[in-house]
Amino acid sequence: MKIELPNSWHGVTLREFQEVTALLKEAKEKRETLPEKKRNQFDFETECVLISTLSGVSIDDIMQLHRGAHNSLMNQLGFLSSPVDGGLKKRVRVNGNRYYFETNARKITGGQWVSLMHFLEDEEKIDENLHNLLGCFANRLKWHEFKGKHNGKIHKDVAADMQALPITTVKPLTDFFLSDWLNYAMNIARFSEYAAKGLKRVAEIRLKLSSRNTDGSTQ
Repeated sequence: MKIELPNSWHGVTLREFQEVTALLKEAKEKRETLPEKKRNQFDFETECVLISTLSGVSIDDIMQLHRGAHNSLMNQLGFLSSPVDGGLKKRVRVNGNRYYFETNARKITGGQWVSLMHFLEDEEKIDENLHNLLGCFANRLKWHEFKGKHNGKIHKDVAADMQALPITTVKPLTDFFLSDWLNYAMNIARFSEYAAKGLKRVAEIRLKLSSRNTDGSTQ
């Protein structure tokens, strides 16, 4: 049986990143409740789920691999313990649609601002909402458009497209936009108490996004 796995973050989609992040978070929390003698078996089972998630091969087939093949596959996933890198791309094509990302915070609308604040509300769900955050400043382009306009009415469809993008495209975009948005808002002479609290939260979240990785996933 041939099992194909990504060998870098460039081969991991946002959807896969979200699944892996959720898996490792849940596994870490559960592992801490187990007695020491059961942790090795639990770690093995978690690794099997991880391999299945990133390869598309059924968990039953992964569980049938001999230990040497299993370890070899896990070694291939060693990149998961390193930070996500990648270059900033303002235009992409995904699922047959073209998109332009407005990274200038001064050009977003009030509606986009409110949507961003909504998806940043819960710090524990930042990874879970990365596709929604990206969808807040993504413009789906018609064939003749260069930048287009944001259309909040199709946010759900746009966000679904975002999940098919490589995480190495998503991470630089979200980091860059949130950084520019924060700097712009903090330069405004007057803003409401609500906005002030929101800016503090955005600043904290951005720092987490910039430093977060899946450290320890391949120990």
